[in-house]
Amino acid sequence: MKVAITGRPGIGKTTACLKIYEALKDKYTIRGFVTKEIRRNRERIGFEIIELESGRKLKLAEKGEGYPRVGKYRVFVKNLDEIARKIPEYQADLIIIDEVGPMELKSSLFVKNIEMLIRSDRNVILTIHYKLRHPLLDEIRSLFEVIRLDLNNRDRVVEDVVRRLDKRR
Repeated sequence: MKVAITGRPGIGKTTACLKIYEALKDKYTIRGFVTKEIRRNRERIGFEIIELESGRKLKLAEKGEGYPRVGKYRVFVKNLDEIARKIPEYQADLIIIDEVGPMELKSSLFVKNIEMLIRSDRNVILTIHYKLRHPLLDEIRSLFEVIRLDLNNRDRVVEDVVRRLDKRR
């Protein structure tokens, strides 16, 4: 199963990944990560990567000076590389990657290892930036079933993906 979830920012892509993980974690081995906002006083000040298995957090980006940048955020490529190094080692029934977007694409190791993963025969659920044009995202769109999340379907999409994965067993 290869599913790419997309949709506008804030629609629930990360939440969908976490719900899928919670529904399946006791039946399957699942590896990967989600990306969440870091907020202070209701203001978004950055993003962090959270490993699903361990709960370990690494800073992905924060507002401020530095390079490389995506908009107003400095991206911590070293942390991305640390996560990316683990992708080929994931031994799991399902791999969840949230997200493949402009910040993550700053790491050449991340791009290389995602290319390898999407071409494999593994079960993969990932989220992709909804507008970004990049050869890696174009390849994902050609190899994966792409589901656009919206307010009307987001709960149904989670239920459908969980049910379909359960049927594969």
